[in-house]
Amino acid sequence: MKKNKTFKLTSAAIMLAVIIIMQLLKNISAYISGPVINAVMAIAALELGITWGIGFSVIVPIMSLIVAPASPMSALSAATHYVTIPVIIIGNIIFVAAAKLGSKKGNLIFIVSLIIGAVLKWLFMWGCGELILIPVFSESLGKLSTVITKVFSTLQLYSGLLGIILIIPADKAIKKVSLKK
Repeated sequence: MKKNKTFKLTSAAIMLAVIIIMQLLKNISAYISGPVINAVMAIAALELGITWGIGFSVIVPIMSLIVAPASPMSALSAATHYVTIPVIIIGNIIFVAAAKLGSKKGNLIFIVSLIIGAVLKWLFMWGCGELILIPVFSESLGKLSTVITKVFSTLQLYSGLLGIILIIPADKAIKKVSLKK
């Protein structure tokens, strides 16, 4: 079923509202907000198209800066955004692309592609942080390099993997509803 523009815009608006709410909750627990945000980005790619998934991948870290700039690392975190946002965007795109690529291949391959996407996102972000950003910006960042390490830590892997637990049932439910129409 080809989705019309009104349906896509309405769905995207609802997804954006969920992301904003999760951004506001991120200071309470990144273990709640991160998986939900990852799930929404992947569901956007699966249900609305890869362009929407990539769009949300770009918007999410920028929106984080606008909606909820304070985090457990507040001032330190804000000071590193100019170097972390591009890495987060690319990491998000990796996760969303893996979700989309595996979605048409059957349940097992879909699950494996989501896991691979979560692991690749984390490896990319961790690698960029530890192997590029910290060595290149260590003098200008000083103590801020610990923030990069924390932002790109295993928290990213947990968020991606926990997000899969939300993606799979949501995707199945959406497909069931679509088949009824």
